[in-house]
Amino acid sequence: MNVSALRKVLGAAPEGEWIVTVPRQGYRFNAAVEVGDVATDARVASPGEQPLTRDGLPQVPSADAVHAVPRRTVAFVIGGLAALAATVGGWRWLRRPETRKFSSVAVLPFAVDVPQSAYLADGIVESVIDGLTRITELRVAPRASAFRFKDAAANPSAAGRALDASAIVTGRLSRAGDVFTLRVELVDVGRDAQVWSAAYEVALAELPALESRVTHDVAGVLRGSLAGAYNAQPMPAPTPNAEAYQAYLEGRYLWSQRSGPSLQGAIAQFRRAIELDPRFALAHAALADAHTSLGYLGYVAPSATFPVARPYALKALELDPTLAQPHAALAYIKFYFDWDWQGAGAEFTRAIELNPNDPVSHQWYAVYLLASGRPDRGFREVQAAHRLDPLSLAINTDIGFHHYYNGRYVEAVSQLQSVLAMRSDFLLALLWLARALLEQGKYDAALAETAAAEQKTREWSVLVAARGFTYGKAGMIKDAEAVLQEMEALSKQRFVTSYGVALVHAGLGQSDEAFRWLDRAFDERSHWLVWLRLDPRWKGLHGDARFAALISRMRYPA
Repeated sequence: MNVSALRKVLGAAPEGEWIVTVPRQGYRFNAAVEVGDVATDARVASPGEQPLTRDGLPQVPSADAVHAVPRRTVAFVIGGLAALAATVGGWRWLRRPETRKFSSVAVLPFAVDVPQSAYLADGIVESVIDGLTRITELRVAPRASAFRFKDAAANPSAAGRALDASAIVTGRLSRAGDVFTLRVELVDVGRDAQVWSAAYEVALAELPALESRVTHDVAGVLRGSLAGAYNAQPMPAPTPNAEAYQAYLEGRYLWSQRSGPSLQGAIAQFRRAIELDPRFALAHAALADAHTSLGYLGYVAPSATFPVARPYALKALELDPTLAQPHAALAYIKFYFDWDWQGAGAEFTRAIELNPNDPVSHQWYAVYLLASGRPDRGFREVQAAHRLDPLSLAINTDIGFHHYYNGRYVEAVSQLQSVLAMRSDFLLALLWLARALLEQGKYDAALAETAAAEQKTREWSVLVAARGFTYGKAGMIKDAEAVLQEMEALSKQRFVTSYGVALVHAGLGQSDEAFRWLDRAFDERSHWLVWLRLDPRWKGLHGDARFAALISRMRYPA
């Protein structure tokens, strides 16, 4: 049995070939297939096919019936293809999509047969999400929201409704030795019905090409309603090196956890990926992201992280100028470390131009606009991010963050409480809720929220400083002084931001000490200084000439 023999039996097709070659995958039968019950001969028409009577005859003759393939021939072909599969490696079976228009899609986390494959499955999902966001007319649920439904495989339509998606992509990755099998399905949320499925079987060396293949095929199902917005050719694999690709995926898996040790582990994996393939653009961009995350979260001194990230972002752009991620990383560096306000704005704008459907770029740009003195535009931008990702805990928290820095404390408290209703231990929501309550003079409530945050992440200097400042404002002098000692001891083990130490002194009304530590924060390029003129906790220093001088040194936009 061979393909040429099958094509001879089938004869000429109305369009193209009955059996088409799928590059590097095998073959696919390119026609509607009737599904029959062997016992009763009941037949189900494929989508778009003429309905049949009980006798198996068309109810109404049509031109399509002229080109119908005889059922015995179809059975012969399917049997032949099954036999062919025994001798042709890497084949794939596809169920042809039903005619349906989808305006939005969510890719749920793929299931795995063994936990050791989780980082591979998650990485493939992230890549498919990133690829689909390039389709301008399609709204794609971002990773942060989709990954909240990690165990939703039993009821994908319910997850789709929660994500406001008209279609859901699910999958399962299994491994046998060096061979991976990925089964992917597309579910119509409105009808709670599977409309497309595919199985991919690839060797370990072919893993880098798998994500672009899946993205291409899923997008192909959607392209009928997105004419002109979809490139019919699969994107090239991010790297030809399978080992480098695995290291990159493991690094992204660690990066998403955001703890100090996990970020250091991610950096090690990204470096390994680059050593294996120096032209791996995404690995360079990811390494920049990991270093900026270390600096922003305060695990490492800014001078030891942001400058290290810069060359990796630049190298990523040199290798692939179409990537949005390195532009966002450069914007982060220019904003938080260089205090290059104009340059940061240009990089954020470019990142959004390259990928307008990425909610995180809109979210970060909104933060930049707020700090640079454009609060109304910043709030519109965070609302745009929210429209793209309405279930994102971080974006919903940032809405409260914008209310806070605009002095709308009642609205901030309400918004942040709504975030905590979605997830009661979300760290950033607890942090900003405590600060909003503090500005309302509710010191006990603020301390309670800070304590809840510290249960989540102990010895984070940002939270320790917040607790110390609140003690000082509440008149709990001995407790505030104890926090200063706590921060001094902590600084012997890890980086402690001088901005935080200055805050505790400000809470105690110790202006001279507060300015001494603020000067040190300036020298260490503390990224918290971008909020100096908006942070209400510095109100007690506003009348001092030294505060005006420090504001001038920050060179804020007019």
